[in-house]
Order: sequence, then C-alpha cells, then structure tokens
Amino acid sequence: MTIRSVFITVLTATSLMAPGVCSAAKTTTWNLMNLQKLEGWNTANLTTVNLIPQGLAVSTQTQGQLVRISDLRHNVDKISINYISPTGANGLFFWRAPGMEDESVFQIPISFTQSSTQQKVILDMGDVSEWDARSDRIGFVLDGGSQLILQEMSFTGPGFIDSIVYPLKTMFKLDEIHAYSINFLWGPLMTYSQEQLDSLYTQVPPNGDSWNKALYYILAFALVLVIVLKKLKRKSFITAFFMLFAALWICYDLRMGVEVISFAKTDIRTWWSKSIELKDFRDRSSFTAFAQTAAPFTQGKDHYVFVASHGWPFWGSMKYEAYPALPVAYDKDTEGIDTWIIYNRNDIKPNEEGRLMLDGKAISPPGDIMMQFEPGAFVFVTR
Repeated sequence: MTIRSVFITVLTATSLMAPGVCSAAKTTTWNLMNLQKLEGWNTANLTTVNLIPQGLAVSTQTQGQLVRISDLRHNVDKISINYISPTGANGLFFWRAPGMEDESVFQIPISFTQSSTQQKVILDMGDVSEWDARSDRIGFVLDGGSQLILQEMSFTGPGFIDSIVYPLKTMFKLDEIHAYSINFLWGPLMTYSQEQLDSLYTQVPPNGDSWNKALYYILAFALVLVIVLKKLKRKSFITAFFMLFAALWICYDLRMGVEVISFAKTDIRTWWSKSIELKDFRDRSSFTAFAQTAAPFTQGKDHYVFVASHGWPFWGSMKYEAYPALPVAYDKDTEGIDTWIIYNRNDIKPNEEGRLMLDGKAISPPGDIMMQFEPGAFVFVTR
C-alpha cells in the first residue's frame, strides 16, 4: 500500500467520522429507578418521600423542596427530566451558582403534566443567562398538592469538538445594526451549540461569552511563559510575545471592521439601492421611507395626529421628519387638526362615512385617504 493510498484512506475515514464526532454531546445522568438507597439528595417540608422501583415518589400537601448536591463536570445547555405525575405538579427548578450565599438561588418555573405514564420535560438552559453547570445545589420547589415520581435527570452539553468548533464559528457571526450600535458593539462572542448559535442575537444581551476573556488568557499565558524562560536564561521571547499581541490585535480589528462594513452593505442593499416604496431602514423596516413620504402633508401646519403600532422609535422619528409641525395622540384634543398619519395599524380603517374606526368606535371626523403607502400605513385628511 502506497503512502498516497494510506493518506486517502485516512482522509476518507476522518471525513466520515467527523460529523459524528462534532455532534457528540456529553451527558451526565442521575437515575433514580431501581435504587436501594437514596444518596446525595435532601428534602425539606415534603409530606412523603419513598424510593420505589419506578423512581423517587414524592407527595406533599405543603410547599416543599427536593435538592441534590451536584458535581457536574461539563457545560450543560439542556436538562431532560423523566417523571410520572398522577395529579400533575407545579413549582420551581432552582440552582445555587458558584459564589452565591447559602440561602440564595436562581430559579425558573416548571410544570409537570398529569399522566399515569412516563412523561418528559426539557429545560433549555442555553437561553437562561444565570444558569451555571458548576452549581453545587440543583433541585425543585414543589407546590402543595403535588404528586411526582422522579425517574431520571439528564444533563447534556457540548462535546469536546463542539467546545472548539462553535466558539470559532460564533466569532465570525455578525450582529445587525441597532440603536445601541452608536454607543457600543458586542464584539466577537462564543457559543457552544447550534441552538445557541442560531439564537445568539435574538435577545439583549446576547446569550454568549465574550472572546475577550479567551484572548486575555492567551496573552497572560504567553507573558508568563516568556518570564519563566527568561529566568531560566533561555533565549528571550519578548519579541515573539509582542508579535503575538500585534497579531491578535490585527485579527480583532479585522473582525470588527468586517462587522462595521456589513452595516454599510446592508444599508446599500435595503435602502440606498431601492426606490422609496421598497426601502427598509435597519430595524425600523419601512417606517423611515413612510415618514419621509408623509412629512410633506404636514407643511404649513402646526399639528398633526400621529398613530403607530409603537411609540418608540416611531414617535420621535416622525417628529423629526415633520418638524416644525408637532404630533398629537388621537385620544388627546384633536379639534381643528385635519391631517392624520397612521403607520402599521391594520386595525384602523375608514367606515362608510369616511370616519376612521378603531375597536368599533369613530376616532376622527369624516375624511379621505390622501396617500396609501402600504397596508396599515396611510395619510388621512379630514374634509
């Protein structure tokens, strides 16, 4: 067998194995079925607690606690709980994160469906920013009237390869421009699963760790290594350290530069290259184009009535575009104001008499739609 054929064989095998390796997750399971002795669990104020072949049977007439001493050794983003609950149960899932005082915990609500057969509830902890798998206490607070047979808890998190691949992929996932972007950018972040990656920028703050921490660790380790080697009278690596520092700085600048350039590319694609009726401006969608189109109807007037689906950011933006005319809410004194500007309100339409209707009530005198921009967005002028 030639070296070339060996190389091809190894490469093919690696390619076939890679998807399985990358997707392999690490799981820790707490099994409570068929136990002879309950170890590591503590209870408080529960009426009855019994080990049976099906699991840990808990019944309580008052609010009580079931808690386990935890020693999880890996990241966890999903918790799966198998149970049987003849009556159903409600309560809290809680954990005590590192550094918290004895009586302090984080908690989220949890419900167990009534059923005489095994059920499963899955907690997506990747979306809970306070969650920390290193917590030393994990458990439940059960409401009075609960009956529950707890069978198994599984804690699943990213495998070793995922812990490398997803942080690298997330580093190059770019945010979109928002109102806060004028003051700060989140910078490169880390996630550890596909779910976290897909939902990274869907909430504020994003559910990810900063790459800054990793870069600081790299520089600190390199600096310690340089100092140790110098004390051992080996060759000086000061120049190499500063070259590493410069390389990381340049990479960071390139990453952030790409994000800023992406903002400009998006503006060109969605705003500058479009006709006025097709323009979308960042997170304000079609509103900016609508406001610029509606503003001429307010010229020479002191006030106009403005109604939109949200106050911010539409109210301030409309006020800017139509200045010096000022907006007035429809439920204020609109006597003598003939111009109504409506945006993103499909629930407001003129009736047969020409009056604008909202929830079955007339909110304006008779008039006509002078400019229809899109469904729910128009300029209305009274007769």
